[in-house]
Amino acid sequence: MKNDQRYNALRNLDDQSDSSTEVGDWEAEGNTEPRQTKMRALWSRLKRSRWLLDTALLLVIVGLLVEKRWKHNQGHQYEFAGDITGFAPEFSQQVITFRPNPIFAPENASEFWNKDVQQAWLNIVPEGLGYVEIKDPTRHDNLPQPIHDYVNNTVFTTSMTHQLHCLYTILNAYNTMSVVLDSPFLKVNPIQQPWHVNHCFEYIRQAIMCAGDVALEGAATTFPLSSNGEDQGGSDGWDAKHVCKDYSQITKYLEDKTINHVKWIS
Repeated sequence: MKNDQRYNALRNLDDQSDSSTEVGDWEAEGNTEPRQTKMRALWSRLKRSRWLLDTALLLVIVGLLVEKRWKHNQGHQYEFAGDITGFAPEFSQQVITFRPNPIFAPENASEFWNKDVQQAWLNIVPEGLGYVEIKDPTRHDNLPQPIHDYVNNTVFTTSMTHQLHCLYTILNAYNTMSVVLDSPFLKVNPIQQPWHVNHCFEYIRQAIMCAGDVALEGAATTFPLSSNGEDQGGSDGWDAKHVCKDYSQITKYLEDKTINHVKWIS
Protein backbone atom coordinates (compact mmCIF):
# COMPACT_ATOMS: atom_id res chain seq x y z
CA MET A 1 0.00 0.00 0.00
CA LYS A 2 2.76 2.31 0.88
CA ASN A 3 4.41 1.57 -2.44
CA ASP A 4 1.18 2.45 -4.26
CA GLN A 5 0.97 5.77 -2.42
CA ARG A 6 4.58 6.57 -3.32
CA TYR A 7 3.92 5.69 -6.96
CA ASN A 8 0.83 7.87 -7.07
CA ALA A 9 2.72 10.74 -5.47
CA LEU A 10 5.49 10.48 -8.06
CA ARG A 11 2.95 10.25 -10.85
CA ASN A 12 1.24 13.39 -9.59
CA LEU A 13 4.58 15.19 -9.56
CA ASP A 14 5.25 14.10 -13.14
CA ASP A 15 1.80 15.23 -14.20
CA GLN A 16 2.33 18.61 -12.57
CA SER A 17 5.74 18.93 -14.21
CA ASP A 18 4.36 18.13 -17.65
CA SER A 19 1.46 20.50 -17.12
CA SER A 20 3.79 23.27 -16.02
CA THR A 21 6.01 22.76 -19.03
CA GLU A 22 3.12 22.86 -21.44
CA VAL A 23 1.81 26.07 -19.93
CA GLY A 24 5.24 27.67 -20.13
CA ASP A 25 5.66 26.68 -23.77
CA TRP A 26 2.22 27.96 -24.57
CA GLU A 27 2.97 31.28 -22.92
CA ALA A 28 6.26 31.56 -24.85
CA GLU A 29 4.51 30.82 -28.11
CA GLY A 30 1.79 33.24 -27.16
CA ASN A 31 4.42 35.98 -26.67
CA THR A 32 6.15 35.39 -30.04
CA GLU A 33 2.97 35.25 -32.05
CA PRO A 34 2.34 39.04 -31.89
CA ARG A 35 5.98 39.72 -32.83
CA GLN A 36 5.73 37.41 -35.83
CA THR A 37 2.49 39.06 -36.83
CA LYS A 38 4.08 42.49 -36.59
CA MET A 39 7.07 41.40 -38.64
CA ARG A 40 4.79 39.94 -41.32
CA ALA A 41 2.79 43.16 -41.41
CA LEU A 42 5.96 45.26 -41.65
CA TRP A 43 7.36 43.10 -44.44
CA SER A 44 4.04 43.31 -46.26
CA ARG A 45 4.14 47.10 -46.10
CA LEU A 46 7.74 47.11 -47.33
CA LYS A 47 6.83 44.87 -50.26
CA ARG A 48 3.99 47.18 -51.21
CA SER A 49 6.35 50.19 -51.18
CA ARG A 50 9.28 48.38 -52.74
CA TRP A 51 8.79 50.20 -56.05
CA LEU A 52 9.41 53.46 -54.22
CA LEU A 53 12.67 52.18 -52.75
CA ASP A 54 13.79 50.75 -56.10
CA THR A 55 13.01 54.03 -57.83
CA ALA A 56 14.98 56.02 -55.23
CA LEU A 57 18.01 53.76 -55.57
CA LEU A 58 17.80 53.98 -59.37
CA LEU A 59 17.72 57.78 -59.22
CA VAL A 60 20.76 57.81 -56.92
CA ILE A 61 22.71 55.58 -59.31
CA VAL A 62 21.74 57.70 -62.33
CA GLY A 63 22.70 60.85 -60.43
CA LEU A 64 26.14 59.48 -59.54
CA LEU A 65 26.77 58.43 -63.15
CA VAL A 66 25.72 61.84 -64.47
CA GLU A 67 27.90 63.63 -61.91
CA LYS A 68 30.90 61.46 -62.81
CA ARG A 69 30.42 62.08 -66.52
CA TRP A 70 29.94 65.80 -65.98
CA LYS A 71 33.12 66.05 -63.95
CA HIS A 72 35.00 64.08 -66.61
CA ASN A 73 33.81 66.35 -69.40
CA GLN A 74 33.64 69.68 -67.62
CA GLY A 75 35.80 69.70 -64.47
CA HIS A 76 39.16 70.19 -66.16
CA GLN A 77 37.74 72.57 -68.75
CA TYR A 78 36.83 75.22 -66.22
CA GLU A 79 39.77 74.92 -63.86
CA PHE A 80 40.61 78.33 -62.44
CA ALA A 81 43.26 80.10 -64.53
CA GLY A 82 43.38 77.01 -66.71
CA ASP A 83 42.66 75.52 -70.08
CA ILE A 84 39.16 75.05 -71.56
CA THR A 85 40.08 72.82 -74.51
CA GLY A 86 40.66 69.62 -72.53
CA PHE A 87 44.39 69.65 -73.27
CA ALA A 88 45.71 70.20 -69.74
CA PRO A 89 44.80 68.19 -66.63
CA GLU A 90 44.07 69.66 -63.23
CA PHE A 91 47.30 70.31 -61.34
CA SER A 92 47.85 70.03 -57.60
CA GLN A 93 47.84 73.17 -55.51
CA GLN A 94 50.25 74.28 -52.83
CA VAL A 95 50.77 77.27 -50.54
CA ILE A 96 53.83 79.29 -51.55
CA THR A 97 55.38 82.17 -49.61
CA PHE A 98 56.66 84.90 -51.90
CA ARG A 99 60.28 85.88 -51.21
CA PRO A 100 62.65 88.01 -53.28
CA ASN A 101 65.35 86.46 -55.45
CA PRO A 102 67.66 89.11 -56.95
CA ILE A 103 69.17 86.71 -59.48
CA PHE A 104 66.34 87.34 -61.96
CA ALA A 105 66.51 91.15 -61.88
CA PRO A 106 69.90 92.34 -60.56
CA GLU A 107 70.25 95.90 -59.31
CA ASN A 108 73.09 96.56 -61.74
CA ALA A 109 71.43 96.56 -65.16
CA SER A 110 74.58 95.43 -66.97
CA GLU A 111 74.59 92.19 -64.96
CA PHE A 112 71.33 91.08 -66.51
CA TRP A 113 73.17 89.36 -69.36
CA ASN A 114 75.59 87.52 -67.06
CA LYS A 115 75.70 83.77 -67.47
CA ASP A 116 74.23 83.08 -64.03
CA VAL A 117 71.27 85.40 -64.57
CA GLN A 118 70.49 84.02 -68.00
CA GLN A 119 70.77 80.46 -66.71
CA ALA A 120 68.39 81.26 -63.86
CA TRP A 121 65.75 82.32 -66.36
CA LEU A 122 66.29 79.20 -68.44
CA ASN A 123 65.97 77.04 -65.33
CA ILE A 124 62.39 78.16 -64.64
CA VAL A 125 60.97 77.50 -68.10
CA PRO A 126 60.21 74.07 -69.56
CA GLU A 127 61.94 72.71 -72.63
CA GLY A 128 60.21 74.03 -75.72
CA LEU A 129 58.92 77.10 -73.81
CA GLY A 130 55.39 75.73 -73.71
CA TYR A 131 55.10 75.02 -77.43
CA VAL A 132 53.08 71.82 -77.50
CA GLU A 133 51.78 69.58 -80.25
CA ILE A 134 48.16 68.41 -80.27
CA LYS A 135 48.20 64.98 -81.88
CA ASP A 136 44.44 64.69 -82.41
CA PRO A 137 42.77 68.14 -82.59
CA THR A 138 39.30 66.59 -83.04
CA ARG A 139 39.38 65.47 -79.40
CA HIS A 140 39.47 69.06 -78.15
CA ASP A 141 37.00 71.94 -78.13
CA ASN A 142 37.60 75.69 -78.50
CA LEU A 143 41.07 75.32 -80.02
CA PRO A 144 42.54 78.58 -81.34
CA GLN A 145 44.21 78.76 -84.73
CA PRO A 146 47.44 76.74 -84.69
CA ILE A 147 50.75 78.59 -84.84
CA HIS A 148 51.86 79.08 -88.45
CA ASP A 149 55.51 78.23 -87.82
CA TYR A 150 54.78 74.51 -87.87
CA VAL A 151 53.21 73.61 -91.20
CA ASN A 152 52.93 69.85 -90.72
CA ASN A 153 51.98 69.85 -87.02
CA THR A 154 49.16 71.28 -84.93
CA VAL A 155 51.11 73.39 -82.45
CA PHE A 156 50.08 75.91 -79.79
CA THR A 157 51.90 77.78 -77.07
CA THR A 158 50.75 78.11 -73.45
CA SER A 159 49.89 81.23 -71.50
CA MET A 160 52.18 80.69 -68.51
CA THR A 161 55.31 80.37 -70.64
CA HIS A 162 54.18 83.26 -72.83
CA GLN A 163 53.89 85.44 -69.73
CA LEU A 164 57.39 84.48 -68.58
CA HIS A 165 58.73 85.21 -72.06
CA CYS A 166 57.06 88.63 -72.02
CA LEU A 167 58.39 89.48 -68.58
CA TYR A 168 61.88 88.56 -69.72
CA THR A 169 61.43 90.71 -72.85
CA ILE A 170 60.41 93.72 -70.74
CA LEU A 171 63.36 93.24 -68.39
CA ASN A 172 65.70 92.92 -71.33
CA ALA A 173 64.43 96.18 -72.84
CA TYR A 174 64.50 98.00 -69.51
CA ASN A 175 68.06 96.94 -68.73
CA THR A 176 69.15 97.86 -72.24
CA MET A 177 67.77 101.38 -71.82
CA SER A 178 69.30 101.66 -68.33
CA VAL A 179 72.77 100.74 -69.60
CA VAL A 180 72.50 103.22 -72.48
CA LEU A 181 71.43 106.02 -70.14
CA ASP A 182 74.11 105.26 -67.55
CA SER A 183 76.90 104.69 -70.08
CA PRO A 184 76.03 106.37 -73.39
CA PHE A 185 79.25 105.20 -75.02
CA LEU A 186 78.87 101.58 -73.93
CA LYS A 187 77.92 99.43 -76.86
CA VAL A 188 74.82 97.32 -76.25
CA ASN A 189 72.50 95.49 -78.56
CA PRO A 190 69.52 97.64 -79.56
CA ILE A 191 66.03 96.71 -78.43
CA GLN A 192 64.69 94.12 -80.82
CA GLN A 193 61.19 94.71 -82.15
CA PRO A 194 60.11 97.60 -79.87
CA TRP A 195 56.45 96.87 -80.67
CA HIS A 196 56.92 93.54 -78.89
CA VAL A 197 57.53 95.32 -75.58
CA ASN A 198 54.21 97.16 -75.72
CA HIS A 199 52.48 93.90 -76.62
CA CYS A 200 54.01 92.29 -73.53
CA PHE A 201 52.89 95.08 -71.21
CA GLU A 202 49.31 94.68 -72.39
CA TYR A 203 49.45 90.89 -72.33
CA ILE A 204 50.76 90.76 -68.75
CA ARG A 205 48.17 93.33 -67.65
CA GLN A 206 45.37 91.04 -68.77
CA ALA A 207 47.06 87.94 -67.32
CA ILE A 208 47.29 89.61 -63.89
CA MET A 209 43.64 90.66 -64.00
CA CYS A 210 42.61 87.17 -65.12
CA ALA A 211 44.39 85.47 -62.22
CA GLY A 212 42.85 87.92 -59.73
CA ASP A 213 45.15 86.89 -56.88
CA VAL A 214 43.77 88.54 -53.74
CA ALA A 215 46.24 87.07 -51.22
CA LEU A 216 46.70 89.44 -48.29
CA GLU A 217 50.06 91.22 -48.11
CA GLY A 218 51.56 93.08 -45.16
CA ALA A 219 54.12 95.76 -44.41
CA ALA A 220 57.17 96.16 -46.62
CA THR A 221 60.32 94.35 -45.57
CA THR A 222 62.82 95.46 -48.22
CA PHE A 223 61.93 99.03 -49.18
CA PRO A 224 64.72 101.52 -48.39
CA LEU A 225 64.11 104.25 -45.84
CA SER A 226 63.23 107.72 -47.02
CA SER A 227 65.85 110.47 -47.24
CA ASN A 228 65.09 111.52 -43.67
CA GLY A 229 65.39 107.93 -42.40
CA GLU A 230 61.70 107.20 -42.01
CA ASP A 231 59.77 104.14 -43.08
CA GLN A 232 58.16 104.79 -46.44
CA GLY A 233 55.25 102.49 -45.65
CA GLY A 234 53.46 100.44 -48.26
CA SER A 235 53.89 96.75 -49.01
CA ASP A 236 56.48 94.89 -51.04
CA GLY A 237 54.45 91.67 -51.01
CA TRP A 238 57.18 89.52 -49.51
CA ASP A 239 56.40 86.92 -46.85
CA ALA A 240 52.79 86.71 -48.07
CA LYS A 241 51.32 83.27 -48.70
CA HIS A 242 49.61 82.43 -51.99
CA VAL A 243 47.67 79.41 -53.25
CA CYS A 244 49.58 78.30 -56.36
CA LYS A 245 49.52 75.43 -58.81
CA ASP A 246 52.36 72.95 -58.47
CA TYR A 247 54.85 74.49 -60.89
CA SER A 248 56.94 71.33 -61.19
CA GLN A 249 53.88 69.39 -62.36
CA ILE A 250 53.12 72.01 -65.01
CA THR A 251 56.64 72.11 -66.44
CA LYS A 252 56.88 68.32 -66.53
CA TYR A 253 53.56 68.06 -68.35
CA LEU A 254 54.54 70.70 -70.91
CA GLU A 255 57.86 69.00 -71.55
CA ASP A 256 56.06 65.71 -72.13
CA LYS A 257 53.88 67.39 -74.79
CA THR A 258 56.47 69.75 -76.29
CA ILE A 259 57.17 70.00 -80.01
CA ASN A 260 60.88 70.28 -79.28
CA HIS A 261 63.26 70.00 -76.33
CA VAL A 262 65.20 73.21 -76.82
CA LYS A 263 65.69 75.53 -73.83
CA TRP A 264 64.98 79.17 -74.69
CA ILE A 265 63.09 82.18 -73.38
CA SER A 266 63.92 85.25 -75.49
